Parts: sequence; C-alpha cells; structure tokens
Amino acid sequence: MSTDVIDELVTNFRRNETIMKAVYFLFSMRFAYYEVWKIENILEENSNRDIILPALAEIEATRKQCKIDRKELIKYLWEVEPYLAYLLDETEVETPLVILSFLQKELDIVTIFTVPLENLPEFADEKYGIVLLNDECTANHQGIFFDHKFYYYSPLVVTKRDAKFPPELINLLLGQLENNNSVFYRLDNNLSIDKHSYKPFYRELSEVYQGREINLDNINFPLHTGKNEYFCVYNPKTMKKIQFKISYRKDEERWIEVEELWDIHGRDEQEYFVTRYLHSIYEPTLNAFVHVDGSINIYRNESYKLRISQQISAHADWHIKQWLVEGEIKVLDWAKLILHFFNDPDLILDAFRGDLIEEVFKE
Repeated sequence: MSTDVIDELVTNFRRNETIMKAVYFLFSMRFAYYEVWKIENILEENSNRDIILPALAEIEATRKQCKIDRKELIKYLWEVEPYLAYLLDETEVETPLVILSFLQKELDIVTIFTVPLENLPEFADEKYGIVLLNDECTANHQGIFFDHKFYYYSPLVVTKRDAKFPPELINLLLGQLENNNSVFYRLDNNLSIDKHSYKPFYRELSEVYQGREINLDNINFPLHTGKNEYFCVYNPKTMKKIQFKISYRKDEERWIEVEELWDIHGRDEQEYFVTRYLHSIYEPTLNAFVHVDGSINIYRNESYKLRISQQISAHADWHIKQWLVEGEIKVLDWAKLILHFFNDPDLILDAFRGDLIEEVFKE
C-alpha cells in the first residue's frame, strides 16, 4: 500500500469532528503525542472517557473500512515517527491509541474555530463568547474552577507542561477581580469536566532555567501624546513585528491597540495566519485604563497580505475575544497584561523602554 493512501487516511481523520475533539482535549491537558494512553486508564477516567472512546471507535472503524492493517501503519510510522512505530511493532498497545497519539502531534489553531471544536457555555456573551467571572473563581496550573465545572486551559494559553502554578496572565486577570474590576474570560464546555471529577496531574521535567528580573515600574511609553501615532518594535532575526496604535477618541480618551505580525516571507502559500491583538482604553483624568481586552485574530492569506502593508485599522477574517477587564486598571497592570498576553518579553520590554520606531504606510 502506498504512503499516499495512509496520508489521505490521516487527512480524513483530521477532518473528523469527533476525533479532533479528542485531540483538542488532549492538547488542553498538555499531553505530548508520545505519551500514549493505556485503554484501562481511559476506562477508569470518567472525566475524559466520553471524549476519548468515541474518537478511538471512529479511528478503528475507518481503518478497517480502508483495509489498512497494523503492519502497513508500522512501515508508515517508521518513516515519520519511529517511536510510535516501535510501540506498534514491539508492544501490544492498541492501534487506534497510537493513531490518536500521532494525530495529537500537531493541532492547527484555526481548526478550533473553523471545524468548530469549541462549545461555549450557554451563559457566555452572545457577541463575544466570553463569561463574566466571579469572586469564587479560582485557577491552578491546568485550568479554572468556575461554577460547578473545571475548565482546562485552551491550547491558546501558553503554559509549561511541567507547570505547578497558573500562567501569569491568569494570575493577573484574577487579580483584577480583587481590585473590584469586571473580568470576562473565554470558557469552553468541550474542555470542561465536573469539578468533583477533576484530579490534578503534575509532570516532573528536568531543565536548566535561568530567570531574569523584569521591572516595569518606569514605563517610558507615549501615553500622553497629543496626536494619533503609530509605532512598532521588531526582531531583525525573525522579522516578527509588534505594532502599536494610539488614537484619540471622545473626551480625550485614548485607544491603544497592539497586534503582533509574523513575517510572510517563505509562507506565501500558507492558508491562514494567526495573531494576538490587544485593545485598551486609557482615561487621562484617572491616569488609568478603563478597558483592556485580548483577542486572537485569524486572517486568510489574501487578508493577511493586505494587513501587513497597513496599520491596525485592517480587520481580520475572525476576531475571537479571549478575555476582557473593565473598571479602573493601573498603568502597571495594563503593561503586565500586555507582557504576558503576547509572550514575547524582549519586544514588549523594548516598547516600554521607549525603543519604538515610527511606521509609515502608503495610503
């Protein structure tokens, strides 16, 4: 059997909603593709059994329908993922479990919103899909306890696989609740379980870590300019750029928008581009922000080609809000939200040190 036949089978698996929901869930639990589950462990886990078992059944039924046996899969995997080929060849691990692990090797973020894999709570905001959190909401290294459920973090939330504490962005958002601000966050029923079924899982990984102290006390960012301005910072090695736009609105209110842009060179045929975008409103009379929200923007290829030649006024094909804070937000807290939302500290710190360059775009 040719490799093309199995390639097509894998492609069809990635188009199957039941299978991809299982992949999505495993990603949210931060399982690596080489951590192949045992079927008895899945049967014992009430929290994920209803998600994983239907996917395994779909995989096995399709494999048999296409008449692809275990030996053919072993031959295929030796070329692309030898460890999984070894498991099929030398152990008795079930074939569909290995295939599910192989599919878990990568997840295209766009799939979450185009399949779609997401299932928003019924009480989510109709327009933005975010949920108003309350003072009883708590978080740990894997997710958020809210109402009667535990919600695993979306793959969009950057966190280490061996994390012991919540991501700093989550700590900052929950900290705003303590400041009596309104905090909204995107929750997904497909990544949730009953809170009484949740069992924390920790990983121990060995690594060398050299931390550094980040001090944002002396922000040298142009908050008090008297005109609309456009700035950017960029990494000359990767050509990644982060754009800033300051615009005046009613009653001297300032909108400050931030978006990251990836270099399109060498990726002209890429179908979608995903960026992070932040919108904030600064109130000069308070010397504070009254609104900060973080979103994911998804651009089709043609839209992105237009976007990178313009400032932030261009619109994405999908604009998916992830979180929102409203109230009175200190400038330092605003800066920390930006720093930890974009997860690109070198570029963000350049901006806050005032190392900005002005951009000029053709009309």
